[in-house]
Amino acid sequence: MAERSASGLRVLAPPRVAVPTGALTVRTRLRLSDRDAVILRELAEWLSRLAARDLAERVTLGDRHTAADFARRKRELTALASSRWAGTITRGSNDQWQLARRAQTAHLERLTAEIATIERRLAAPVGGRDEATRTKGYPTRRVRAAKQQRLQSLRARAARVASDAAAGRVHVVRGGKDLLRDRLRPDSAGRSLEEWRDRWWEARNRIEADGEAGKTYGNQSLRVGPRGDVLVKLPAALAERHREHCDRFGRYTLDARCRFAYRAEEWRAQVEAHRAVGYTVRFSGGRCHLVASFTPAEAGPRAGSGDEALMAAALTGGVLGIDQNADHLAVWRLDTHGNPVGRPGRIDADYRGPASRRDAQVRHLCAELIREARRFGVTALVVEGLGFDTGRERCGWAGRSGRRFRSSVAGIPTARFVSRLVAMAHRAGLAVVVVDPAYTSRWGAQHWLRSTSTTRRKTSRHEASAVVIGRRGQGLGARRRAEKSVPRGKTEEAGRSHREVRRRRAGTETHRPAAHDSGPGFLRAPTTADRPEDGARDAPRRRTPTAVQAAQDRSGQLAGGTRVPGAEGRLDATPGLHMTARGRTLEVCTRGVGTSTSG
Repeated sequence: MAERSASGLRVLAPPRVAVPTGALTVRTRLRLSDRDAVILRELAEWLSRLAARDLAERVTLGDRHTAADFARRKRELTALASSRWAGTITRGSNDQWQLARRAQTAHLERLTAEIATIERRLAAPVGGRDEATRTKGYPTRRVRAAKQQRLQSLRARAARVASDAAAGRVHVVRGGKDLLRDRLRPDSAGRSLEEWRDRWWEARNRIEADGEAGKTYGNQSLRVGPRGDVLVKLPAALAERHREHCDRFGRYTLDARCRFAYRAEEWRAQVEAHRAVGYTVRFSGGRCHLVASFTPAEAGPRAGSGDEALMAAALTGGVLGIDQNADHLAVWRLDTHGNPVGRPGRIDADYRGPASRRDAQVRHLCAELIREARRFGVTALVVEGLGFDTGRERCGWAGRSGRRFRSSVAGIPTARFVSRLVAMAHRAGLAVVVVDPAYTSRWGAQHWLRSTSTTRRKTSRHEASAVVIGRRGQGLGARRRAEKSVPRGKTEEAGRSHREVRRRRAGTETHRPAAHDSGPGFLRAPTTADRPEDGARDAPRRRTPTAVQAAQDRSGQLAGGTRVPGAEGRLDATPGLHMTARGRTLEVCTRGVGTSTSG
């Protein structure tokens, strides 16, 4: 559970500058000939068969796996392929097992949290609240009974997962569990058996080759030269089968040529310097793609090196506060003092559809944010470190509306958005600051929603939240001043005349300075509280119109009966004026005679 302060609020994590890992991945399509397609598919099936067998053995060993087991597995695979292919396969199996263990631990923690949530709510009265813990009970007896049944199911499931975790046992499906379920339920999958088999083959079969620094072009198993020629080292059995197309070392050169359209210069510099480059050949939809992964020599600063210096450099030119939502991004520029500048912006997003479309949307959003940052001249982008728990017990509420809410929240690619934004912003020379997401919407609505709204445009909760996010990235508080607000009529009124106090009570708010900026289109927060002064926007509506005032004049003539030319409708041109106010006759003499009242 999160740490709480004395007031009961969560203790916020300090902001941090997200440093990119430096690793790059570029992809291109290989237009294979018929012979290339046959050889690559046979190689993919051969290596994937060995990888599946090795992964099954690694899962069986579990926590009992030792360094001697690793060496034995590699020797067995070397006899069937080569030492480099064997090293790639064994390292991949170990990484897959460790990933499954981390997922298992996270799953057990999530089940434990859901069980604890249900137990706390069951302890509270139905339709009431526990006064000690402020935990709400379930609304009806029917809902409470259903939650009791769900609690038994969650406990049984948690017991099974805990048993597997204690034994070091994990469950891994090469190709994906979702695709396997589609085969078991063909009616709901919406695809034919032949289409499923093609998808299943593409998901399970691929060619992976780890890079080696100091070797020719950074890879000995799958080598791509600077001119785009692709050379593959075949296992002995496949090289013998296709010996007429291979050289004496069992290497086959593809007829297809590789050409990267994105970051080609960086990849070429990596290859020509003989630094490590890893390659993966994947098949998707009848096409073949080559993916290159490498870390350039100039990868940028590493995490943990001079964090304070990185933060200070990131905040030199102002920030862009970003509030991520299910259908848009709310963006607001803040100056170096934490004041919102101009009006907020909105970037629409639509994450529906396949994963490729979602990734394209993420790239589009990142590109738009970088374009806005360059236009405003800011040096940092401030985002929330979101990590939603979309479980039924800890996110949303029950019923259809709760399911829709959890579905929309689960569809937000929070982690992918931040990682992609960090990489693209680093390439553009911008920093990304990640802040704690707690209370941003609540405090934005409390401190900035009204003060940044105008009569023509109302600020939304998401836009006000963007202000709090940006200020939090700058190390500032959510409210517009660090110390607490001093009540009017006490400290601030001391030492002032009664006239100044009355004028400020009429609407002027001086204990909270307005946001300001010298640039064009700046936003100045309203300086009025409840009743604006005469200089405010709605002052003409509260004044008595001039035509009405002229109609109240009793004479409009001089004392001698001579009318002043052009004096109609002018109060200042009337020497004597008789008005009635609250039952009293007021006579004003403007020639220095004085003012007299009679009741």
